[in-house]
Amino acid sequence: MSRKAKRSANRNRPRHTAEDARSPETQASAALEASRFREAIDLYKGLLKVERRQDWVDALAAAYAGRAGDLAAKGMYAEALALWRNRAQSCAKALAEGPYLEWLLQAGEHDAALRLLAEAGNPPGTQTGDLETRLAALALTAPDEALSHLHADSALRRHRAPALAALAAYSRGDFADLDEHLRSIPFRSPYRDLRVILKALALLPGDPVQAGEQIARVAAGGPFEQLAAAARVAVLPDGSWLQAMLELNDDGRQLVLDLKGCPEQRRALLLELAGLGATPAPARILDLLLRRSRALQTSAAQLCRHLLPHAADRMKRYVDSFGPLEEVQRERILALSAELNDRPERAEAHWLRAVELLSAPDGTPLQAALILRRLFHGAQGHQAASELDPIVIEWLERSAALDPDDRATHLRLIRVYRTQRDLKRARATLEAAQTRFPNDPEVLLEAVETALAGDAFKKAVGLAKRLLDLDPINSRVRALIGQAHLSHARKQIRARQYEAGGRELDQADEWLNSSTDKNLAKVLRGLVGGEDSDPLLREAVVGLGGDLVGGFYLLLEAARINVDATASLRRGGVDLSITPSPAHVLAFVHALNAVGQKDKSLRRILDTLRAALTRAATADFAEPERILICEALLRHKENKLLRAYAEGGLKRWPRRPVFVFFAAFARGEPIFMLSDSELRKLEQAHQAAHEQGDLRTAHRIRELLDPTPHFGPDDSADEFGPDLLGDPHAVLDLLVAMGGKKAFLDMARQALGAAQFNDLKCAAGGNDNRLVDLLIDLFAASGVLPDLGLPGGGAPVPLPPPRRTQGARPKPDDKQKDLFDD
Repeated sequence: MSRKAKRSANRNRPRHTAEDARSPETQASAALEASRFREAIDLYKGLLKVERRQDWVDALAAAYAGRAGDLAAKGMYAEALALWRNRAQSCAKALAEGPYLEWLLQAGEHDAALRLLAEAGNPPGTQTGDLETRLAALALTAPDEALSHLHADSALRRHRAPALAALAAYSRGDFADLDEHLRSIPFRSPYRDLRVILKALALLPGDPVQAGEQIARVAAGGPFEQLAAAARVAVLPDGSWLQAMLELNDDGRQLVLDLKGCPEQRRALLLELAGLGATPAPARILDLLLRRSRALQTSAAQLCRHLLPHAADRMKRYVDSFGPLEEVQRERILALSAELNDRPERAEAHWLRAVELLSAPDGTPLQAALILRRLFHGAQGHQAASELDPIVIEWLERSAALDPDDRATHLRLIRVYRTQRDLKRARATLEAAQTRFPNDPEVLLEAVETALAGDAFKKAVGLAKRLLDLDPINSRVRALIGQAHLSHARKQIRARQYEAGGRELDQADEWLNSSTDKNLAKVLRGLVGGEDSDPLLREAVVGLGGDLVGGFYLLLEAARINVDATASLRRGGVDLSITPSPAHVLAFVHALNAVGQKDKSLRRILDTLRAALTRAATADFAEPERILICEALLRHKENKLLRAYAEGGLKRWPRRPVFVFFAAFARGEPIFMLSDSELRKLEQAHQAAHEQGDLRTAHRIRELLDPTPHFGPDDSADEFGPDLLGDPHAVLDLLVAMGGKKAFLDMARQALGAAQFNDLKCAAGGNDNRLVDLLIDLFAASGVLPDLGLPGGGAPVPLPPPRRTQGARPKPDDKQKDLFDD
């Protein structure tokens, strides 16, 4: 034999291990513990040939059970059943115990399962503990003769007829008959799960919540689990059942779709839709619908139009599938798409084109009015009512003209005019509303407010009493009457008609119902009285909220009646050296918001309170509270206070977009003066606000970052003024308008150097306007814009070539101011 053959023989020779030296019993036990069931079976069979010990018999049964379980786990039920029968025969174990019945059902040996029940009854130790219950679903589908060998008193036979009758009643929709048959099935019947499931399914169309409560009573893994699983999916709310349906087998899915009433021709589409995930992107849904458009009805086109704003680039595919879009529909889709992509200027342009189309003689003016109201509300969310752009107000005016029966638009228009102190137009709109809506309480209420705004106090009282005749329990109207008398009292006191003012205060007391208004009446009485009235004044200050809030109201009333502010604070015992608590600051903000912006004395009053409010900026406010404070300060242009409270918010909530905006706005610096790091913070805050759904803050930051209009891929630069974009003088004029004259001069000094800048300043004779003109001429003639501190580096920026060849540079045209308005 060769050396190679010897080495091969040695390798193939069985190796003797330490385990071989152990006894056969030890080896068998070790194999069983290691789950080497086939080896354990062989070893224990050998041991039982020597001696039939009970512990070895039990161990062999365990080995058979383990090996059969392994086979069943692989779906080899026939082989598992054969081993289980060997176990019963070799080890004298009951055949019906353990998973044997379950494997019979899985293998489709239904007759054997029923025979097992007839032979074994319900022996203890079975896996389910109740063979009849486990075979209940099988008994309903088996032929009658298959159950003939069961005992006559078997519950499986006795309750089978009412269970089948209940199923038939549910199938034909006879719920009264169903209820009668369900009552015939006892609580402990093998068909008890079917009883609950059918009751839940009967409730599903009318009360899915109660149906869900019913199906929750059915334990998982019962004999009717397939039916129960489908019912559990069907009762799920909204569209969550679509995803849950994917967990079922094909029969279960079809059953759910049956329960939902889904037509056969739609089922493939619905299953594919469910496969897109729990929250599919609208574009993916649209792609699915367009791909299957031939099989869909024309009603699917409407759904696709609703999805197109999320994927406007699929518009051509939509046209190919469903035909051309109407021009109004196209503008609507593009407008919504622009809104979703945070392009408000383009959205506004598309909406306004849609308005023009809908306003045509053959159009639908009510829809045009609705769009204009949408535009107004969108703009109103970003601006205070007193600062609304005239074009925004014009949208509301056009909406009222197109839809004159919309009372809410008339009321909103009146309030806008009144807030902007345009009482002439407010009264004109009010008269039109009163003509169209006579004796309408809300219109009359606006009439009262408008009369008060115009200091027509007697008229306001008369209108309010007329409104009380229509609505006697209107507490708001009663308060307005009291406030009208209070305002008239101020007017009389300001005119030094103290006796008449006192009478008005007496009448006001009869109508005023709020603690604040009553204390304001006390303040007025205390201010016009002598030192004897100081206790009344101090009582009113305490009643109004203490030093900060009470002091605010005291200063406000003193300014309204031309009384010295310092003396009033002293007489009222107001101490502004104390740092206000967060509660007092919030109360002050609510008072400030209630007063509004029309009082010219507010600036002086806030100057007096600024030091106390600044000290409180570091206090521990909740986030909504600090935002409320910042909004009020922003509205009143209190940038120093706004910056203090915004920076306090950033310390507590770093990089929170809303506080980043407040802090940047409060600094008041033009965008081209910000450092690269500050610009990055704003850009990150803009992105974060957009991702968080805070569109108002995102819009505000966007306006800070880019106050000029955005040119989209479809925009023509000529639409925005070719003279402006091609004229270096116009570009520089725009820079001055954006950043302010002072900022432009500061940057020019830095760019040119002190010596050249001072020479130009002397040439301008110290006139800043003339100096700006000289600098613009200088930069325009050079053809480049030097580094003026613009973000992005210091390289010179080429200016557009000048178009003029002769003549003096014209002054900026005021008409251009609207070119860059949103």
